Amino acid sequence: MRNRKRTYSGCPVLTVATQISSYLDNGAVPANAQYLPVPPGKVVRKRGFWLHPGYRMHHTAVLFLISTDVYAMNADDFYERRDQFYCYLSHKAGTAYIGRVEQAGESQQLLHPLMPDLHEPLDVQLDGLTYVGHVISAI
Repeated sequence: MRNRKRTYSGCPVLTVATQISSYLDNGAVPANAQYLPVPPGKVVRKRGFWLHPGYRMHHTAVLFLISTDVYAMNADDFYERRDQFYCYLSHKAGTAYIGRVEQAGESQQLLHPLMPDLHEPLDVQLDGLTYVGHVISAI
C-alpha cells in the first residue's frame, strides 16, 4: 500500500521463505496476506515486509519490519550506538534468519542469532545465505 509520497504505508506479513522470495523477485503477495502499517518515522520505498517467523527469534518481538532500502533512510541520531539487525534468506533450509553480522576475517561474515542459544553463528557465504534487508522496526 503506497501513500502520496510514493512510500509504503503498509507492508504484507510474510512467514515462509517461498513467500519472501516471490515477493522480492516479482512483487507477488499471497492472496490471504495481512498488511500491517509502517510505523511513524520509518520509511519503506523499494520493498518491505513484516516477517512473522515460524520460530522464536527474539525474547520479546514476534514481528520484524524488513526494508530493502538503504539503511540511511531510517537512520536516527543513535544508530551508531545500536546493534544493526539484518535479514538473510537460506534457500537450502527454506528459512529466513535475523541477526547481527560480524566480520570474522577478510572475507568471512558470521550471522549471529538474536538469542544466543537459538543456533550457532552462520557463515554467510558457506551456508549460502542471501541478504534480504535490514530490520527497521519490531513488535
